[in-house]
Amino acid sequence: MSSNRNTKNVKKKGKLMVANRLPQEKADEIVGKCRELLRAIRKEPSFETFNNWNIYVVGIHNYYRGMTHFCESFSKIGWRIKKLFYHTMEKRATFTKEQSYKNQFLGGKYRSWGKDGYYCFGGIPIIRIDWANWDSGLISATKGVVRRKNPYDYGEKKHKSGVTMEMITYLVNTSKYIKNSRLAMFRISKYSSVKGISYLSGEFVPVENYHCHHIKPKSKGGTNDFDNLCVLSELEHQILHSSNPEQLYALFPKKKKRIKTLIGAL
Repeated sequence: MSSNRNTKNVKKKGKLMVANRLPQEKADEIVGKCRELLRAIRKEPSFETFNNWNIYVVGIHNYYRGMTHFCESFSKIGWRIKKLFYHTMEKRATFTKEQSYKNQFLGGKYRSWGKDGYYCFGGIPIIRIDWANWDSGLISATKGVVRRKNPYDYGEKKHKSGVTMEMITYLVNTSKYIKNSRLAMFRISKYSSVKGISYLSGEFVPVENYHCHHIKPKSKGGTNDFDNLCVLSELEHQILHSSNPEQLYALFPKKKKRIKTLIGAL
């Protein structure tokens, strides 16, 4: 989430910055969506309903993690739905202390939590809304100042669209039609984490035009894991799988190495 910077510094005035805290109306919106997803799980506990929950939580973590008080804001949200979360998971998910499921999830992004146990469904850890790392890889802030690069500060003349909550919702809704739960989850996480930027063109890909490509094809032993996926536009994806994928070299001459890797893996 970003907001216009209110400052007396003329050079910085009007630029976008990551807000310090989650606005109350946004917090209420997230809590409402969490309750909706948890009720769906209670009504029909399945890979689809649990996966929809994980996709939403991971998506908003990626979106809001630039906030200075990220952990504080999401801890409050977690507290508001605490009873509903645990009552929902009881008898529907397995409580385990086995760390490997959690530690391997999204490249270990959530490994610092759940050391005393966490809920799992079919080997997939169920992400709590307040379950996010405090380490510098996720958020690094001291005394209200974000120490890492502001992902929403594009400058006055180079502003590019980021990933909005509407885009995440769109991905959540379209993920319902993907049978493989890991692919559905990592598809939204990949788009959100790279802010919708194409792996080849370096340009923003509208969510409706987004194609999730397997760098190493499934037919050749590739997986649905996060690191084996990349964002492409519909046209880029069509050309890559056409009879003449070498056309990509002329379109993106600065991405020859990536193009060679993608074509070579086909």
